[in-house]
This record gives sequence, structure tokens and C-alpha cells, in this order.
Amino acid sequence: MEKTKKSKSQKVASKKKREIELLPLLKAVWKKRLLVILVTIAVGITTFAGAKLLITPTYRSSFTAYINNNKELKISGLTNSDVMAAQAIARTYSEIITSRKVIEEAANSIGLDYTQLNSRVSTSISKETEILTVSVISSDRETAYRLAKAISETAPTEIAKIVDGSSMSVIDKPVYPVNRYRPSYVKFTLLGTLIGFAVTVLIICIRQFFNDKVMSEEDLTEHYNIPIVGVIPDMLSVSKSKGDYYYYRTPDEQTSNNDFKA
Repeated sequence: MEKTKKSKSQKVASKKKREIELLPLLKAVWKKRLLVILVTIAVGITTFAGAKLLITPTYRSSFTAYINNNKELKISGLTNSDVMAAQAIARTYSEIITSRKVIEEAANSIGLDYTQLNSRVSTSISKETEILTVSVISSDRETAYRLAKAISETAPTEIAKIVDGSSMSVIDKPVYPVNRYRPSYVKFTLLGTLIGFAVTVLIICIRQFFNDKVMSEEDLTEHYNIPIVGVIPDMLSVSKSKGDYYYYRTPDEQTSNNDFKA
């Protein structure tokens, strides 16, 4: 009974001790460092290739406009009530600009078919301002630019027909998109590399944590608190120097010695 209690207590102590041991985990990761590097690089390359081959690049062209709740734009004479009213009406403008009527009118003005238009129009309002930003995102950079320009020219007229007593003035006109908007291959590659590294290290740590095999004398003393009485050497891996204590003679050496004695 006492031996059973001692063995149970040793196992419990071993488990508690292993929960806070980080050095064996770090050693296991360092031992498998080549595997970690190879897997990390492989996952990063795979992520880059997947983003390059599977995700269609998109381009964005946008313009900004100033919203006023008066038909005549007079910024110098604005009051606080005018600003608050303009901020409220900016949200209305945002919905109108992204409506089918305005986008279809703009697409028709440049000879594009609205039903086959593979573009997305979005708006954003600068916080506590009357500035409205309209963006057109498309897989074709030419379409993104032309549609954004058409909306910037068509929206003020269409909004004036719908909203009475207000006006919109374009501040920054659309610019032809030279660079890709999405995806970001750098971000995808870094994310894939980070995931590959983290998953590989996690798997190595989990395997090391749940590994109950005794690999050396230190495992017995550290994990199970068992004293070492003696060690049987591995005769196949000991030194071949004849001066060493654990020198192991090969079968050929043993045969030659027997023949000499005979």
C-alpha cells in the first residue's frame, strides 16, 4: 500500500512539475528546428501561390465630395446647424449614390451595361465632417476609373433631382488606379508563414508534453524522482578505443584472439 501511494504521489508530482517545465519544450523545438524552418517556408510559399492563383486582383478608384444642405455652396457662411444638417444628409447621399438608379445612369453614360457590371460601389463619411468618399472597386482598373468618374459627374445632378435644397461638390476627382487594391500578397505570405510556424511548434510541444517515454537517466530523476543505482551501457554505441573502460570487441577481434591462444 505504501509503495502504491508513493508511486501515485510521484506521478502526480511529475505531472504538476511537467506543467511548468518550458525548457524541455524549447529543447524539443530546437531539436526539430530544421523541420520548423522547412514547414514554415513551405506554408508561406503555398499561401502566396494560392493567393496568386485563386484570388482575382481588384482595383479601386475613388473621389471625395463636400455635402451642403444649401443649393449654393458657401463654406464661409456655414453655421453649426448647417454643419449638423449636412452631416445628417450625408448619410442620405450615401444611400442615393449607391442606389441602382444612380449607378445605372452613370454606367449608361459611359456605355457600360449595368446588368453585366462586375463592380462594387461603396461610400464612407469622415467622422464629424461633411466629407463623403465614394469608391468603385472592380477587377478591371479601366472600369473602376471610368465608373468612378461617371458617378462623380452624374451623382450631383441626380441627387439634386431627389433631395431638394442641398448640393454636392466634388473635391478630389477619381484617379486612374495603377497599383492593385486587393489582395495583398505580402500580407497573405506573412500570415501563412506565421500560421505554419505556430502550428509546427504547437504540434512539437504537444508531442513532447505527452511523451511519457524515458529517454535518459535525467528523465527518471527529474520526472519520477527515482534514484539511479546503475546504468547498463549500450555496447553498440560505446567508444571503439581500446583504452576506454567500455571498449567493445568486434566478433572478428574475438575470433582472432581465440585463434592466437589456440
